[in-house]
Amino acid sequence: MTILCFHSVAPESSSTLTVSSDQFEAYCRWLKANRRIVPLATAQANLDRRFRPRDSITAITFDDGWSGVYDYAWPILRTYGLPFTVFVIAETLVDPAVPRDWLDNPAGAPTDMITLEQTREMVAAGVDIGSHSMRHDDLPSLGRSVCEKDLRDSKELLEDVLSRSIPTLAYPKGRHDSVVRAAAEAAGYSAAYTLPEEREEVGQFSIPRVGIYPANGVSALRIKTHPRYLDVRLHPVHEAVKTGKRLASSLGRR
Repeated sequence: MTILCFHSVAPESSSTLTVSSDQFEAYCRWLKANRRIVPLATAQANLDRRFRPRDSITAITFDDGWSGVYDYAWPILRTYGLPFTVFVIAETLVDPAVPRDWLDNPAGAPTDMITLEQTREMVAAGVDIGSHSMRHDDLPSLGRSVCEKDLRDSKELLEDVLSRSIPTLAYPKGRHDSVVRAAAEAAGYSAAYTLPEEREEVGQFSIPRVGIYPANGVSALRIKTHPRYLDVRLHPVHEAVKTGKRLASSLGRR
């Protein structure tokens, strides 16, 4: 099983964070036909002792809360009947004018953030919302007390303005360490999600997701949603080589 992480969708792809509407629809069409898509809570409930889902299921998530999720991704997801979660930045949700100084490439990034009214509309329609921290700060650099306050404030603010429980967290840029994980637990979350680029700690507060980006076609999506894909990414090199061979063999038979 794979938990996918997207960022935004737009008519045309303009950054490494945004996939085009046509490309996103192609993803959804393929996922509908080839994978069992479940809500994030269902995926979380099916985690085994290694914090990997027991069943071959896939969940869809978005980070940051860009307006493209509301304007372009949601209509496509509704068409295919696919559930999803949006991890929103609490401060930006209540004040869209807050500077996005955390962006690596602001010139090429999406522009507008989802509004509180739009988020409430999605929640009323059954869309799941999680926290992406208060300000999208680099959490490992904050220190334990400041990090815990950020995560608790984010949770409480979102729960207040959306009138619903916010039990899940996605770390900004996927960055975390043992201090951040402890802070997330102390702040009251039931689980937290990462976006690993290399081998890292896996647990209740570091559940790995797989990023999908504009350069990834449907063939890449097929590979990234294979049950063995994360084993290749997270295992030591000698194990990853063996797992990669099994993955290639399995894909070759399909």
